[in-house]
Amino acid sequence: MLGKSMLDNLRRRDKTEPMISAQGHYDRGVELAELGSFAEALEEFNRATKADPGIIDAQLQAGYIYQQLGRPNHAIKAYLKALEVQPECVQAYQHIGLAYNSMGQFLKALKMFIKAIGLSPNDLDLRNDLGTTYFQIGSYAEAIKAHEQALRMDPDDSRAHYCLALVYLDLENKDLALEEVKVLKQLNQAALASDLTDRIDKQFTRSW
Repeated sequence: MLGKSMLDNLRRRDKTEPMISAQGHYDRGVELAELGSFAEALEEFNRATKADPGIIDAQLQAGYIYQQLGRPNHAIKAYLKALEVQPECVQAYQHIGLAYNSMGQFLKALKMFIKAIGLSPNDLDLRNDLGTTYFQIGSYAEAIKAHEQALRMDPDDSRAHYCLALVYLDLENKDLALEEVKVLKQLNQAALASDLTDRIDKQFTRSW
């Protein structure tokens, strides 16, 4: 009920505040998105960019929504518009890569992640995004390298340890996979460790 009440208030404000700034449309779009009213949020982000094409956060937010809605092509278009305004926007390149990944276009995704890393070389998430994409195309050495780079930035990064274990499983290296399980347990990542243990048991039970 609270969410509906807040949504009704936003709609009433739309009628009583006809002259809204680009930032105002953007802020309203964020509020609507948080309430799950994605179609109306997209309308507000569109109004924001029409009022001020330089407000790239509106394009980024629109892209995030399209990705949540399972419309990666629309998301990519939004991110590309953001890049027209700010050609070195790391978030846009990263999320274009994630959108391509969701469509199975891994080589295109790699190009985006490599571009983003060139702009932000110390971004741990980008290193893991790169690693998981290399894993998808079977480039295991490159995948390991990317995740190990992430771990040099943060030795306790659970995503990197988990992804390394998946690579080792594909390589049929049970011992190294189990080492990553041990690390995840030490990091109190019980769910991830349990998932990997199940995968290891299934894979190596079948191999006998």
